[in-house]
Amino acid sequence: MSKSAAASLVETDQQKIARLERRLEREEAARIKAEALLEEKSQALSVANRELAAFAGALEERIHQRTAELTRERERAVSLAREDLLTGIANRRYHATYLEEAIAQALATGKRLSVFLLNIDNFKSINDTMGHAVGDAVLCAVASRLAACPSIDHAARLGGDEFALVAGDIDEDMAADALALALLDTLRPPIAVDDRMLDVTASIGYALLPDHASTPENLQRFAGMALDHAKGHGRSQMQAFNDKLRTEVEERRGLASELPQALTCGDILPWFQPIVDTISGKVVGLEALARWRHPLRGMLPPSLFIPLAEEKNLMEPLFRAMLKRSCQLAAPLVLSGKISYVSLNASPSQFRTSGLAATVQAVLAETGFPASALVIEITEELVMSNLRTAFRELSQLAKRGVRLALDDFGTGYSNIASLRKLPIDWLKLDRSLLTHVERQPVDQAIVRAVLQMAKGLGVEVIAEGIEVKAQADWLTATGCCRQQGYYYSKPQPFELLMPLFSQRDLVERADQSAAR
Repeated sequence: MSKSAAASLVETDQQKIARLERRLEREEAARIKAEALLEEKSQALSVANRELAAFAGALEERIHQRTAELTRERERAVSLAREDLLTGIANRRYHATYLEEAIAQALATGKRLSVFLLNIDNFKSINDTMGHAVGDAVLCAVASRLAACPSIDHAARLGGDEFALVAGDIDEDMAADALALALLDTLRPPIAVDDRMLDVTASIGYALLPDHASTPENLQRFAGMALDHAKGHGRSQMQAFNDKLRTEVEERRGLASELPQALTCGDILPWFQPIVDTISGKVVGLEALARWRHPLRGMLPPSLFIPLAEEKNLMEPLFRAMLKRSCQLAAPLVLSGKISYVSLNASPSQFRTSGLAATVQAVLAETGFPASALVIEITEELVMSNLRTAFRELSQLAKRGVRLALDDFGTGYSNIASLRKLPIDWLKLDRSLLTHVERQPVDQAIVRAVLQMAKGLGVEVIAEGIEVKAQADWLTATGCCRQQGYYYSKPQPFELLMPLFSQRDLVERADQSAAR
């Protein structure tokens, strides 16, 4: 082989080796690149896995949170369906469910059950005079106290100031009575609202299972009848349902539905009771007292319809009708000098609406009756529970010449310092002080003190409820010479009073009648 051929062959091998090395280098570079890419992808996948794991954890946490939120919302929805939003005790809807289940269980086990309904006395006055925020605070305090009563299984607010309570294992009527009184007692301590201490009372009625009824509807209806009866007899009263009550309540509700028409038709009219000067023996004034001329039941006393008028917000039209007719009837006697005045009772509701002075002014203008011959009687309780409004209204009446009398004086409400600020012309001694005043030293001392105080205040005193000669004589001797009561005359229609004005001495006539 020639040198050139051999060199050529060597060169070719070298080229092959060089090509092989370059290929190997390329493959190595490709491998390194592939490994780098694989590492990069692996790292990216690792990051993605971590991110996915974090996302999955976050998603799981969110699902857990949302599940908890839904659980709370569900529990809240159930709570809202059962609880009164203001007070937190059971609401009307849940009370109906509870009562139905409680009755079914009591009937199945042969146990008795009591259902109580309770209203706060004069709650509307609290809202009207102090505001709804104070009223809401009172409702919450009452609800809390009732629910905390250990003998009560269930307490609910049905709406407004009406509460329902259920108690089981009532063995006898006396136990139910005792529980009702205990419920009233829980409300006796004053309720603190802001910087005020409020005396709050309530009335309560109840019905028993199975004694009175065995269905939720009838138990509540009968408890409501008992409550209506309790409310008609004053503050802080308790009443159990009975068959006699059913008749009375149904009659009362019938009267309530008829009262607006009676006012429209003029069937609410004044009867008059004379006020006598025991020194001269003459009638000096007349007190107008409302009567209802009912087409079926005859003449009804005010105790049967005045509470209904208060409940139905009819006192303003009733007072206006009474005032107008009283002024029309009494005007000839006043103008002829036979009497000095006619008096009329005002209602607490008229002070809540601040309309008393405007009503009186309008009627005086319409009838032409002299303002100085009109006396408006108000109670101690009315004045002391609404002192600011009372002072404003009474001052307006006094500026117009109307005279004012504080009725039922001595029943325990008066604050003498406040009394001095009011434009009062007369005090009317409550009959409870005078029932046996001629032989009761304590009552005598109280009456003498009132007479002395009245003299210092420059006001006159009238004794009401005089029924026997001994009362009249003692009072006259003590210096209380303005008197009224059955001893002299019962309330009568105006036309039957006329003979009294021809009597020379009404005291002598009363003495002669008593002697017979």
